[in-house]
Amino acid sequence: MIHFLLPFSHLRRLSQKSERDVAEASTLSRGAVRQLCRPETANLTCSSINQIAEHFNREVDIVMGCPEIFSEYSTVAVIYKIERDGFDSWKTHLFDLVDEFRRTADTRLILLPPPASADTKIIALLNSTVRALCNEVEITPPSWALRRHFLSTPWFLAGMNSLKASALLESPLPFRANNIFVHSNFLERA
Repeated sequence: MIHFLLPFSHLRRLSQKSERDVAEASTLSRGAVRQLCRPETANLTCSSINQIAEHFNREVDIVMGCPEIFSEYSTVAVIYKIERDGFDSWKTHLFDLVDEFRRTADTRLILLPPPASADTKIIALLNSTVRALCNEVEITPPSWALRRHFLSTPWFLAGMNSLKASALLESPLPFRANNIFVHSNFLERA
């Protein structure tokens, strides 16, 4: 079974195009377009998926795995949810991942790297968060998280000038290493 985190049906509606319009413009059959627009889609080729993605000027990352492995809280899912809901939604989706990892200690949640096409700030934040979580449970981070994702401009997550000095002092090493500054209790929930 194939799951799309941003279904093509949503893109089709946003573009205000009919199945026929999309099919003609992407050189796919209407049946192929219809299959792509249903979350329970089966029997698709990578070529068809790429054609429709190109039509909507989107990149496609295909992650294959067993349904038992797929999680809506994984690092990859976090990126797609942020892209779907907008940059400012990062707090909600990041902390859903943090909570799920702490609840389950399932390393499959953090195994895959975020897509390279994602916002560099979010990649750096995920990298820092995964390294901090791995430090908590005393495991080696996945290889993608061992590489630094240093931001050229410092990012103070508190956003308030009055809190920058304390964030500079308190920021844990996994965040500081990527030029991200948070308070020592950043990963804690109220």
